[in-house]
Amino acid sequence: MRVVCLGAHILDVLGRPVTDIPAGQGRRVLEEIRVTAAGTAGGTAVDLAKLGADVVSVGPVGADAAGRMLRLLLADHGVDTSGLVAKPAATPATMLPIRPDGSRPALHAPGAMATLTGADVDPRLLAEADVVHVGGPDVLGDFALDALPELLRHARAHGTVVSMDLLSVARPELLDRLAVLWPLVDHLLPNDDQLRGLTGRADLAEAAAVLRGRGVGTVVVTRGGDGALVVSDAGAAQVPALAVPVVDTTGCGDAFTAGYLVGLDRGWSVVDAARLGTAAASLVAQGLGSDAGIVDLPSTLGLVGSA
Repeated sequence: MRVVCLGAHILDVLGRPVTDIPAGQGRRVLEEIRVTAAGTAGGTAVDLAKLGADVVSVGPVGADAAGRMLRLLLADHGVDTSGLVAKPAATPATMLPIRPDGSRPALHAPGAMATLTGADVDPRLLAEADVVHVGGPDVLGDFALDALPELLRHARAHGTVVSMDLLSVARPELLDRLAVLWPLVDHLLPNDDQLRGLTGRADLAEAAAVLRGRGVGTVVVTRGGDGALVVSDAGAAQVPALAVPVVDTTGCGDAFTAGYLVGLDRGWSVVDAARLGTAAASLVAQGLGSDAGIVDLPSTLGLVGSA
């Protein structure tokens, strides 16, 4: 499977466990600090590569040391970074102090995130892919409306499947702002808070129906420890999560997306593909950072029957 991961690529710096931020110039000794490739495109790219996909990353990074580090981290996992574009702004980066329960407040600097242009993306790359995964159109600035719709139309005209997720805490105005994109999305994978924020609906099945009414094909809502809800032409189905010891929830949504897309590529139903997504997410939750946990496809497949 050849996948283009287009959108948010972020350098994450994570430390655990963080119980408080010391006052003044105080100091805390942590068990672990890591630097990882992350973001709704970058994190998904890493996990897809681990699961055996041929992955190309496309997105804006800075022409700085952080950008070079991000490229190196992606390449170390087998991701083709030739589609990343160096911009004069800083590389998007996030500091994540991970609490003992695995929750993760984020300190984020968007940097070059909204600087991508249509000229930066080769339409042939998208047309030749089996899947284009758009990570975070909500943070890509004018590109999301000025260039992305035509790029996705071109990809779909050549048989490419389009998946999408969001990066920010979704706001109601995004529903109309991104209206041109919804009919171009075969699989939308928001988390539950994002879907509620986007639609203003508390009931997730009703919220998913709003997006499907706007043209989205299948909506898969990730719900953390409560698993996922899959809403498609076949109706709504709950997929349970795996019970695992949680170290860090960073990147679990990206891992779910990667597993889900690999499941679809194997010809599975959307519900069975979501089961592979939950298995991938459960592995990532057990380590620090979005690139933790997943080793390869066979070992991840071995968990599917436990979901």
